[in-house]
Parts: sequence; structure tokens; C-alpha cells
Amino acid sequence: MAYSRTYDIPYFLVDQNRKLRITALMQFLEDMAIRHSEECGVGLDYYHNNGVAWVLAKWDIEIYEYPGFNHEITITTIPTSFRSFFGFRKFEVKDHNGRLLAKAHTLWIFVDTQKKKPIPVTEEVVSAYGLTRDKKQPLPMEAPAPPDNDTWQSRFYIRPGDIDTNRHVNNIRFVEWALDTLPVEITATHSVHRVLVDYRNELIFGDDVYATAEIIENKKHKESRHRISNGKKDASLITFRWT
Repeated sequence: MAYSRTYDIPYFLVDQNRKLRITALMQFLEDMAIRHSEECGVGLDYYHNNGVAWVLAKWDIEIYEYPGFNHEITITTIPTSFRSFFGFRKFEVKDHNGRLLAKAHTLWIFVDTQKKKPIPVTEEVVSAYGLTRDKKQPLPMEAPAPPDNDTWQSRFYIRPGDIDTNRHVNNIRFVEWALDTLPVEITATHSVHRVLVDYRNELIFGDDVYATAEIIENKKHKESRHRISNGKKDASLITFRWT
């Protein structure tokens, strides 16, 4: 069951070139996922009443062109299959002429919020999205590569505003920390055209956050590889490919 919604790009979500920020694009996609769940009757109230939640595990995003300030975009999302406690969801972003601007594949984990453990996706949830259990085809997703060298290092502190409805750090913050670890001469002069994110452990209020990064260059592109941790265990691995 596909779900679509149209947005206008507001000024406060654009960068110095008046283009939508990559983190803002990811926020739109995340918003679409929860709005679709609300539309299907298995949204925030359902999560709260049943002690469950969807936790994002992986992103694989390709960006072909960034929309600009005040441009209209239409985002379509489709949950494609469920397997055990996994859910796969894809997205497409198009401009007002129907031209494809970006696409994304995502992997989610269905969890018991009290025990903080994965649980099988319920039949109620599967049918709410118009799917059946016999459709178990995963979406192809490339894995991010860890940095071999800590060329750049940063330390961050979790603020109360970083915590989401699942009471842990919102997944977009990891991406912001990774970007903020890079030199400004890279982020100001290049654009991200591919994002790969693997979330491995949650971060909560009170954790210290350590971010490291290195840049790999080849004939095709410049690639930055990132590790986010609390000093004891990896919280996320992230790869950006730049043009």
C-alpha cells in the first residue's frame, strides 16, 4: 500500500545554497513513515498502547538533485515486506513535474519498548499495511564502511532536545554529528549524493558522543567514512559519497 504526500521546502531547512539539507530530506522521509503508519491505524497511539515501536536500523539513500527553497516535492513511501521482526520500506521523492530527485531503502526493527528487545511483527500490523506474511523479499541495501583512520575527531553532548518519542537519540542526530566532524571546506563545497547508515546501538541522555571520520578518494567520488560511539561501543557507522 503506497502513501504519498506533498511538501513545500521552507526557508529554515535549506543550506547556504538555498537547497534542502540532506538531514532535512531524511526528516521528511522519517515523517512520511510515521504519517503512513498513522493513516493505517498503527501509529503513535498504537505504539503507546501496545508497548511497541519501529526502530530505524539502516538507511540507503541516493540523491540525484536537491530541491530548492519554496519548491514543491511529492514523497511516496511503500512498505515492501516483513520478515520476523524486520520491516522494509522504500521512498521516492519527485518534483512537481514528476522527475525523480531521490530514492531510499530503509530497514526497521519492531521492538518491545519495555524490554527493549526485537519481537515478531504482529499480524495486525502486517495487514494494516496491506501486506501478507508470505511476502518476505528484503530490499537491497549497501552497508557503510567503517573508517580505518581517525583523521578527524569530535566530541558531542546529548541535549534533551535530541531525544525522540522512543526516549533515545533521534537517528538524524547521528548524521548531523557525522557531518559536523568534517572540515567545513568539504561540506561547504561538496554535495552528498549517497548516504549509507547502519545503527548498531542506541544513545541516551547522559551518554558522551565520540565521532571519528576519514576521507577516501577514488576516480568515481570522494567518500567520507564515519563512526559514532559512546566511547565503549559503536552506535552507528555512516558513509557519505560526495560530488
